[in-house]
Amino acid sequence: MTLSGTTVLITGAGSGIGLATARLAAERGAHVVLTDRNEDAVRQAAENIGGTAEYRVLDVTDPESIAAAVGSLARVDHLFTCAAGVTTGPFDELDEVAFRRFFEIKWWGQYRLLKATLPLIPRETGSVTLMSGYLYRKPELGFSAFAAVNGAVEGLVKSLTHELAPLRVNALAPGPVDTHAARMPAQEHAEYRDSVARRLPVARPGEADELAHAALFLMENTFTAGITLDTDGGIR
Repeated sequence: MTLSGTTVLITGAGSGIGLATARLAAERGAHVVLTDRNEDAVRQAAENIGGTAEYRVLDVTDPESIAAAVGSLARVDHLFTCAAGVTTGPFDELDEVAFRRFFEIKWWGQYRLLKATLPLIPRETGSVTLMSGYLYRKPELGFSAFAAVNGAVEGLVKSLTHELAPLRVNALAPGPVDTHAARMPAQEHAEYRDSVARRLPVARPGEADELAHAALFLMENTFTAGITLDTDGGIR
């Protein structure tokens, strides 16, 4: 199966993995709808991709924003929920508000998008790719919020694979991916890359384009369902 002629809806597409996936899907002939809460970023991203790419401003924590964005679409063949946030720190120091805020974005955000978009996705030919991450089954200190959310996402995938069949539902679990260059001073960024390189068998962080390649595999491979695809440089 190819993406040519299909409509791909991606959240968090203003930068990082979401943007890289939108770009690659468009190169393969898809009509891409990029969404992000940052209007300037997502508009510029869609303009740079060109062709039939379009954008919507969408905040995954706001049901009305989701309804407006999804309601403007007639069909979605493939959904990739890539919007996320960051909450880190020792469990005994993180308060409930911080934990709930992270769940609101990464768990409830994906839940809301899927619920809103599901009526538009053809069950026989469509796909859903949710975003998990290595920090559930391969935990690290200070990332208990990530572990909890990712575990919930992967559990949902297993259930929905049967409940929504024949719709294909999968999850993508990235390892450490270098999307920080524009947000870190050069020295700090170099130190980040070095620290990750020492921990991974591939001796470097991942790149957004590599995760985009994995996301498109989950959209295009019609015999892949109910899995979490680890794309993590071999971290164990």
